[in-house]
Amino acid sequence: MMSIKKEGAHKKWAALKEKLGPQETDQSEANLENAEPELCIRLLQMPSVVNYSGLKKRLENSDDAWMVQFLELCGLDLLLEALDRLSGRGVARISDALLQLTCINCVRAVMNSHKGIEYIVSNEGYVRKLFQALDTTNVMVKKQVFELLAALCIYSSDGHTLALDALDHYKSVKNQQYRFSVIMNELSNTDNVPYMVTLLSAINAIILGKEDLRTRTQIRNEFIGLQLLDILDKLR
Repeated sequence: MMSIKKEGAHKKWAALKEKLGPQETDQSEANLENAEPELCIRLLQMPSVVNYSGLKKRLENSDDAWMVQFLELCGLDLLLEALDRLSGRGVARISDALLQLTCINCVRAVMNSHKGIEYIVSNEGYVRKLFQALDTTNVMVKKQVFELLAALCIYSSDGHTLALDALDHYKSVKNQQYRFSVIMNELSNTDNVPYMVTLLSAINAIILGKEDLRTRTQIRNEFIGLQLLDILDKLR
């Protein structure tokens, strides 16, 4: 019985590969409408804009049981590892930049599900991995990272704690003096208005994500110490 099931799975995978392979240049996304999590996991081992775009759509339309199985099969781990590799390349080519963006769109689709964001908040390390994607010149990717950071801060106290932990970790890895330096440096050096709005929203979420007024004031003062008020004056 098991061999029949395996044979059926192999046939499905062979058919899917045949469809995706030769026709990849003619498709904007892989058709994964009814794909099982196992097939999507295998697709993640063949990174392409087509595959990521198809996966994003499948993730957005998945039910809780499907999402849980995808996560248990290390789907999020594979996405974050791919994002880390892509960030390390830089964006010398438009194709790499697009691949990065479609990959992080899949991460966003996971986080947009209740099961997905709960899984991230319940497993330390994922937010740190996500922050590694900031090692890129791709503003669209960095914008998404900070949007996801803000979402975590607002989602729960645990999410806020993980976001601050990721900022602390990034500070240490990059030998920066302050945990919010990465946000303030990005804000100081960009003239991209949508990106500025995202960064300011992230700052707001970090400050307001704590219910304790004393902690809020402390975080706000950290940002002020990094010239936030001066930057806001320039933006007016």
